[in-house]
Amino acid sequence: MADAGHNGEHAPRERAGVQSVERTLDILESLVDFGSEVGLVEISQAVTLPLATVHRLLGTLIRRGYVKQNRQNRKYSLGFRALQMGNDMRQRFSLRLEARPFLHRLMQSTGESANLAVLDDGEVVYIDQAQSSKILRMFTQLGNRLPAHSTGSGKVMLAFGPPEAAEGVLRRYGMARRTQHTIVDADRFRDELARVRAQGFALDDEEHEEGVRCVAVALRDGSGQVVGSLSVSGPVTRMDDARVQEMTPEVVDCGRQLSARLGFAAEVASR
Repeated sequence: MADAGHNGEHAPRERAGVQSVERTLDILESLVDFGSEVGLVEISQAVTLPLATVHRLLGTLIRRGYVKQNRQNRKYSLGFRALQMGNDMRQRFSLRLEARPFLHRLMQSTGESANLAVLDDGEVVYIDQAQSSKILRMFTQLGNRLPAHSTGSGKVMLAFGPPEAAEGVLRRYGMARRTQHTIVDADRFRDELARVRAQGFALDDEEHEEGVRCVAVALRDGSGQVVGSLSVSGPVTRMDDARVQEMTPEVVDCGRQLSARLGFAAEVASR
């Protein structure tokens, strides 16, 4: 009975929290629908909420960068953070579309699973995969978040991204040991990133999961910015040193061609 009463006490607050989130999203969606600067009264009418409530929620959105207010006419519009999120989603959608043929090409030519990943808030997120048809194959749950330091995709994106970004990831997440092969020393990891830059690809040598190897290359856009990674992963029973050496040029070539499709030119200075 005590547990039921305890849960009941929290229910109103939980409902209030959900309601606040829904109201906030209603306001953001109304700004999208308006498509231009709009006044407080118009927003209040669109979302059927009191002026005071809308004004309070807008204040929070402004502080977080999702909404901006014109100081001259006091009208509101979407802020940089909301626009950035939209651009990021469009970029990822475009990246998936462009990468799909290369994922299938790698899967067919190597016989192993090919993966597409991005670096999101310092973690590796897999957004697409072409699975191997073999019974023993590597399967990655799309949307999974993995540490950057123990994955080939993470290492290659850190290596070709800004140095300060890599250092920030190490400070924020640390270097937890995933297997006996995981690099957990910061200086050794910096040396590893330098080696990745020199050779143009990264190798996950059972560093994230025992018995699994991965070859990864960075993907870059027209500005030279790293926007993702392309990789091939499989069991060590098939991906021995000779096989890795054999398939790496194909992975590198696919990465180069896909980056070119994204607007990257070889003469763009590397970071």
